[in-house]
Amino acid sequence: MKLTRRTAIKKCGVAALGTSGVAPQFSWAVDELPLKGLPIGFSTYGLPGIPIDEAIEMAQRVGYDALEICVTEDRGMSADQMKFTQRRDVRSLTKEYGLDITSLMEHLQPLSTPEHHKSDLERLKRTSNLAHDLFPEAPPVIQTVLGGKNWNTQREVLADRLANWVDIAESHEVVVAIKPHRGHAMSRPSEAAWLIGELGNPPRLQMWFDYSHFVLRDMAMNQLVQESLPITAGVAVKDAKRVDEKVRFVLPGEAGTIDYKQLFSMLYEGGYRAPICVEVSSQVWKQPNYDPLDAMNKSYVTISDALRRADIPRRH
Repeated sequence: MKLTRRTAIKKCGVAALGTSGVAPQFSWAVDELPLKGLPIGFSTYGLPGIPIDEAIEMAQRVGYDALEICVTEDRGMSADQMKFTQRRDVRSLTKEYGLDITSLMEHLQPLSTPEHHKSDLERLKRTSNLAHDLFPEAPPVIQTVLGGKNWNTQREVLADRLANWVDIAESHEVVVAIKPHRGHAMSRPSEAAWLIGELGNPPRLQMWFDYSHFVLRDMAMNQLVQESLPITAGVAVKDAKRVDEKVRFVLPGEAGTIDYKQLFSMLYEGGYRAPICVEVSSQVWKQPNYDPLDAMNKSYVTISDALRRADIPRRH
């Protein structure tokens, strides 16, 4: 049998597991990292057109503890557009305001053409370098959706191409997190777990958990959290509701379809200690009456109140 890079990674990963079968993780488990409380973060994905220095000041003024920076190709914070001096200034300003840069939002397309995949690999290398430049003490997680439409026919291609991602994540010492999306081929935590397991549970390939993609789908919260925690590198939050038989995303708390007190309690009791990151959907920020500061404030109130009711301390 021909040894592909995917099978080689899987063999190495299985060897690293030892006899326990438990993958080494960048885990937030209580017994491994004695951290108390959860930070609240905000993604600049919800701040299109706003310069990064203003975004940092807004996040600090509202009360957020952490920041996810959108580094997709259409934003000025992409690895290709950010000069060294701007990276230095962002690093300095976030420290001044007491904010951690905990994740970078990318949009890689592993199911595109082989040529595009090769281009994405180079892009991932540049984004990995950006992660180290922005927060060298703890390089932020690089999170991305995977695209596609059909899990059964596309999962093998995903596994093969994510093997290349693992190589880059390991050589650049970053964590890449794949996000299940209700409209994409990989839409469930169990599918993300299959991909990660197929590659031997490499510690630097994790999952990005966003319950808005699972709600209204007859998927039990407790089961989802339980199967997700071992591979979860970060949590995004927003609401989802049905409008004319379609699911639309809205601000956290606006639809009332997600019990955040229950969700955060399950995550915290299970050992999760990374940020709860507010993600404002493009279905919200593309509206003509969108007020970014109002969205930041409303989301912050919802999430901080849910943490308080769950008796979970804040970690600043």
